[in-house]
Amino acid sequence: MNTAIHIKQEAPAATVEDFRAYLEKSLRDPFTINLKDLSLMEVIKACKKAKSRLHPNYGSSISGLVHNLTLLESEYHVTLQPVQVTDVFWGYFIAFCQGRGLKCSTIETMCNQLRSILNWAVKYNAVVSPTYGDVRVPAARNQEIALTADEVSRIAYFDIDLFYADKRKDFRETMRRVRDMFVLSCMLFQRHSDMVRISPSCFDRNKFRITQQKTGNLAVVNIDKYAIDAKTTYRILEMYNYEAPYKSSIGNYNWHLHQLMKDVGLDEPVRIEEKRNGNLVVENIPKWKLVSSHTARRTAITVNVMRGHNVHDLKRCSGHTDLRVFDNYVRDDV
Repeated sequence: MNTAIHIKQEAPAATVEDFRAYLEKSLRDPFTINLKDLSLMEVIKACKKAKSRLHPNYGSSISGLVHNLTLLESEYHVTLQPVQVTDVFWGYFIAFCQGRGLKCSTIETMCNQLRSILNWAVKYNAVVSPTYGDVRVPAARNQEIALTADEVSRIAYFDIDLFYADKRKDFRETMRRVRDMFVLSCMLFQRHSDMVRISPSCFDRNKFRITQQKTGNLAVVNIDKYAIDAKTTYRILEMYNYEAPYKSSIGNYNWHLHQLMKDVGLDEPVRIEEKRNGNLVVENIPKWKLVSSHTARRTAITVNVMRGHNVHDLKRCSGHTDLRVFDNYVRDDV
């Protein structure tokens, strides 16, 4: 079986003229990037410009970080400097983000992104604090959940036309596609960024193969063996000609997904224990509020682990190479 990975070719972010200009300038001035006197947001902009040449989607991946730093500057009427990112800064920034209701996982991602940007900036004369790398996001009860096989079936057979009979036809069609996209994601183990890319070429009889955009790893799923419901999987695939049922941004998808989960009736309270500003906060949150696009990937893994399938075989389905990372997807409270 040929398992060679084919890298998706993307349009180059930098033109030949850009490269020629860089080469000519670098002969005159070897320090073509000098961040010494730039503000923090200017440093981030410079990093985005440099990294986007190789990774065109880098800008969108740090948009949350940029947005929250912009809000912080606006609220406190300051222009942040790289040297201000210290161990003390992290404490205030994390508290600021928690005050806005952001999940700890989201905050941790943004902190890691900013630390990575400063790692890059140090090489180009940015003035940084020696403690910029000392960030620790407080441990918290993970709000990430997985659904049961019965709940996935309940979603799959939720009657869109009956429940939304008083809604516009285009709204019903959107919700139908969101439903089918989520159910199909529960069957195929993949992230939203990969699910929107599926096409007939990914399928060979009962095998689904895709090279994952985030990691470049090859994921292979035997649908007959590992899909939570193979019959439902094939029904949805045939309905959409083996294409993604709903192709949209993850934000738009999650917005409609929350509405759908609420209307399906996933009202079971989920106990959440989380540390906020040093205090343990306990909440009971309706399950539908905790469902996101990534819940599908976690559900596929958890249900199959509970069914007794070999974890090394399931890693091939999910595309994981690290067993410790894979284990984080298994929810023992399902």
